[in-house]
Amino acid sequence: MRAAKDLRRTARFCQRPEGFTLVELLVVMGILASLAAILVPIVASGRRMAKVTGTKQLLANVEQAISLFSNQVGYYPPDRIPSSAPLKKFSSDTAWSGSMKSPATYMTSAEALYYCLANPYLVRGHSPFIELQANKESADADGDGLPEIVDAWDHAFSYNRKSFPSGVTLPTIFPGVSSLAGYDDGDNPTHNVNTYDLWSAGPEGYGGVDWITNWK
Repeated sequence: MRAAKDLRRTARFCQRPEGFTLVELLVVMGILASLAAILVPIVASGRRMAKVTGTKQLLANVEQAISLFSNQVGYYPPDRIPSSAPLKKFSSDTAWSGSMKSPATYMTSAEALYYCLANPYLVRGHSPFIELQANKESADADGDGLPEIVDAWDHAFSYNRKSFPSGVTLPTIFPGVSSLAGYDDGDNPTHNVNTYDLWSAGPEGYGGVDWITNWK
């Protein structure tokens, strides 16, 4: 009889109430909050670094495309495109269609860079100097109907080339245009003074410590 009572008493002590107590729940919530505080910045930093790495790679690809353009044409892509130049056409049935909005000075250097490098019909018999993924590496960032080469934060790359020499008539690849005189934006590069500056303003979208550039 005593043995049976002892067993029943032991069983009652060993039984746990169902569910968690309030204290236990608070402890678990505190642990989860601490883990989140640690992991969220790490994940955010990882995503940021992935975007930085991708933008650096794209910038290097654009540099290579500029070199290919320069080797074939004889100069770096202009800052502006003649107003008579056709708009880029993505279908292959007709090589040239439409016309550039006028005046051409409204086109940004980033749009001119896209036009020169990614246009499959710019140089007859020549493929584009760079292949870009639409809505990832190229997009209409300023909403004016003309695409730009964009970084991982959907901001247009900035491009500033050395101005064409005054009085020199350069050969042009644009239909109906005999000279590129006047198709500079008037700004010379401040870092690579003899060639061009190319940069991304980083996640903030404006100049600062996050610049990703083609200069040291």
